Amino acid sequence: MAHVEKYTKGSVQGLSIHWDRKTKNHSNPDIDNERSDLNYDLCEKEGNTLSRMHNRLSEVHCLNRKDVKVSADWIITLPENLKGASEQEQRQFFEKTYEFLTDRYGGEKNVLSANVHNDETTPHMHFAFMPVVWDEKKQREKVSAKEVLTRKDLKTFHQDLDKFLKKELPHIYKEGILNDKTIGVDTVKD
Repeated sequence: MAHVEKYTKGSVQGLSIHWDRKTKNHSNPDIDNERSDLNYDLCEKEGNTLSRMHNRLSEVHCLNRKDVKVSADWIITLPENLKGASEQEQRQFFEKTYEFLTDRYGGEKNVLSANVHNDETTPHMHFAFMPVVWDEKKQREKVSAKEVLTRKDLKTFHQDLDKFLKKELPHIYKEGILNDKTIGVDTVKD
């Protein structure tokens, strides 16, 4: 249902073309250009993904190296049981997921984009953000994917999202997303 990838500044430049659908020629054959007008960005900040990244980079400390992961992207897929739901209910699912992710990863200031793609086989959202933490030693914010996307964060992510969505969307989100792949072996045994 959800997975995350970390990216360098150079990668974000190329990926933003896909996320923001800046071209009609896609390497992915599943993209239907006639349905691209159904896509939307839940991030309502000024500018596009790249300008938002450069603005935020000017506010935080970031090592000037090519291998630094300045962005992360959660891809959240619409659950199977919501594929038959109305457009409004599907949008509610993505809006609440956006709310959860924004809160979890430092607020609107760190969000680069939240593009919902309805023009591919399965509706999904690309939630791109900058992994920023407070550096106690230097008393400033810094980019650190290693400190934001920790083992603990990744281990609890699906359970936390599932709990949040069940609370916020009880009328449409009943079955949940957890299965033997997302809840962990120890929980399945119990």
